Amino acid sequence: MIIFKLLRVRHWIKNLLIFAPPFFGGSIFNPETLKISLPAIIAFSFAASAIYIFNDIHDRESDKKHPLKNRRPIASGEISAGASLIFSCILITLSTLFSLLINTSFAYYIFSYLGLNILYTLRLRFLPIFDIFSIAAGFIIRVMAGGEAFNVGVSNWLFLSVLFISILLASGKRLSEMSALKNNAHLQRKVLSEYPDGFLESLLWLTGAASLISYSLYTIEKEENLFYTVIISSFGLIRYLYIVKMGKGEPVDAIFNDRILSVTIIIWIIVVGYLRYN
Repeated sequence: MIIFKLLRVRHWIKNLLIFAPPFFGGSIFNPETLKISLPAIIAFSFAASAIYIFNDIHDRESDKKHPLKNRRPIASGEISAGASLIFSCILITLSTLFSLLINTSFAYYIFSYLGLNILYTLRLRFLPIFDIFSIAAGFIIRVMAGGEAFNVGVSNWLFLSVLFISILLASGKRLSEMSALKNNAHLQRKVLSEYPDGFLESLLWLTGAASLISYSLYTIEKEENLFYTVIISSFGLIRYLYIVKMGKGEPVDAIFNDRILSVTIIIWIIVVGYLRYN
């Protein structure tokens, strides 16, 4: 359906990061956590979709020339920019209302996410390094918002793990775009021409190592047996690096399209859950 394409519903999987703090904190099944889970995930999903629509409105002319983005509802003319803008404003309003049902701190994170991504669409994505950190910041905001929503502290090592894996995913996304667009990459995304040869790939390896080390130290800090999940996370990380090198590193597509990676993530969640809740 056109509405699902406009909302980019499959990208809502990113919003599951808000459950990272209570999941690792051992409180995911607490009645209070379960009570506010639905409004929390709805608030962030609506905010994310509002930004996707805003971005598609802003980029509709350039998207028409893109080999894949020209299929998006606004670029293809399936829905008008005016109607989409009204829908985006409605989503922001609903997101705000749902976030305020939880607490004002969570609402501030929603507003921060919206503000950051508006700046990203208008300016930050055109600046090298800023664009990668802006994407990474979106993941971090989700985790920190989850901590506020469910009243669970985010440890320093967990924060660093999310930071480095977020930069890894952002650089993997950019490398994937370069691979897919080839010689036309700089025409579709100008910032790609600003990166020196090998820079993004070096960043990928650097943040991959840093994220693995941070997560390893987090598992040692949290619970001794949790350390053994580093084996699974190492495999998943290496699999993602392999996917990036194959030119298919867009994070959401990688999760949904690569069966080995998706199964690895599921196994990791099950094992971590067993160790934290058994």
